[in-house]
Amino acid sequence: MHIEKNVFENVFNTVMDVRGKTKDNIKARLDVALFYNRKNMELVCDGSRVTKPRASFVLEKNAQLLVYKWLKSLRFPNGHASNISRLVNTEECRLYGMQIMWNEES
Repeated sequence: MHIEKNVFENVFNTVMDVRGKTKDNIKARLDVALFYNRKNMELVCDGSRVTKPRASFVLEKNAQLLVYKWLKSLRFPNGHASNISRLVNTEECRLYGMQIMWNEES
């Protein structure tokens, strides 16, 4: 169950472009320039500044808000992620307190 949680968090944080938690960082972009031929994903140097262009897999802000609103409206049976709607903050577009919830019967 820990593996599923880690995979979900890594993919979710990368697609939602969560600052500090995304796997799309400067080192990854340097690897893209070194190993792949994707000019639109490489770092851009403008004099003294280095900028990272927005990746094609990152959702726009309005699409992110729709995902958070959808998560807020989800309803599950008790014991199956039943509290995920309480972890969503739609004003700040964030998930809080994601942790593995153990089923009482197991």
